[in-house]
Amino acid sequence: MNPPFLSARRALLRGGALIAFAAAALPLHAADNMSPPSAALLTYKLGALAKGFKINVDSTLDWQRSGDDYKIVNRGSFMFFSFVWESTGTVGPNGLQPARYQETRNKRVKVAEFDAAAGRLRLPSGNEEPLQAGTQDRMSVLLQLSAMGRADSGAFADGKVLPFRVAGSSRSDNWRFRVAGREKLSTPMGELDTIHLTRERDHDDGQKIEVWLAPGQDWLPVRVLSKEADGDYLDQVIAKIEPAR
Repeated sequence: MNPPFLSARRALLRGGALIAFAAAALPLHAADNMSPPSAALLTYKLGALAKGFKINVDSTLDWQRSGDDYKIVNRGSFMFFSFVWESTGTVGPNGLQPARYQETRNKRVKVAEFDAAAGRLRLPSGNEEPLQAGTQDRMSVLLQLSAMGRADSGAFADGKVLPFRVAGSSRSDNWRFRVAGREKLSTPMGELDTIHLTRERDHDDGQKIEVWLAPGQDWLPVRVLSKEADGDYLDQVIAKIEPAR
């Protein structure tokens, strides 16, 4: 859940591929009645550099909704490695409210539980802390950003900063997504108009995360880039968007 990358391999593990990216707290200025995008299946071209080895494979993000419930599954595999990140919870007036987040890396499983009734966040390390309102996991943060854009595009004006609370492996952390600007993004789907976000956080370990949202594609994340201090990276670029199956 710490997001991606002490190595690209770690990122793949984590990123929810990241679109390992996970978790985010409710932005302080979030609009009411945020509505996440319609259910969809996203396929990405995933490029990574891990300890000198370049990797090019596909990954998918399956975003599902049923009534007030949601499920996000991000998965990919290459050679002898596989990852699956899953977030489940509910959708309310303030967007996504995670209940459970699970990372599976080569059959090793880590789980975070968001116990709203008890007001506790139980982390994979065994640590436990108070559950702050709006806290997300590393998968749900991406769709929470989408929900924010759909509710109030003005929140993504150049230079704006969007604060979140994100659950990691051993603790939650403050993330801030800064709007870097509007960009034309070349993808296998063609050139897309996007909003480029860069992540900042209180605990800086040298890892960088960037997200590109496409307002014309229901504000879905069409690129997610994670870089480690040692130069390893994980880069997911949208190749196809389909209705959820």
